[in-house]
Amino acid sequence: MNKNTTLEGQKQVIIDKKLQEIDSIIEKLDFLDIQILRKFYATDREFPFNTQPYCFPILYHEMKTTQHLKIGAEALRKRLNKLVELGFLKKIKYSNPVSYLPVDGKENYIKSIIVRFFLIHGLSNFVKI
Repeated sequence: MNKNTTLEGQKQVIIDKKLQEIDSIIEKLDFLDIQILRKFYATDREFPFNTQPYCFPILYHEMKTTQHLKIGAEALRKRLNKLVELGFLKKIKYSNPVSYLPVDGKENYIKSIIVRFFLIHGLSNFVKI
């Protein structure tokens, strides 16, 4: 066995472990969670402007009008808090109105979660990042 074969095998093991980690996270999320993450991480802009912070009232309005999602304000707050607990969003303390930020350094990781979610669920037409 040569050194290149061993190195390729190790890379494949690392990729497989990352996919397993992403798949276990995807099990905790649903379509609405992914749509919320897309508002923060899938902005169609180039780095370093490829993420978007939101204050709650604007996010809620956009989710209702642009995304046409039927969700109440309190349900959206609970989902945002869940995404904060998972480490996918940051909540700015002591802000009024409450504001949320994408997590620096996790952009590519969370984008891969979004893409993998759509691929697993057969929704590849939603994959646009």
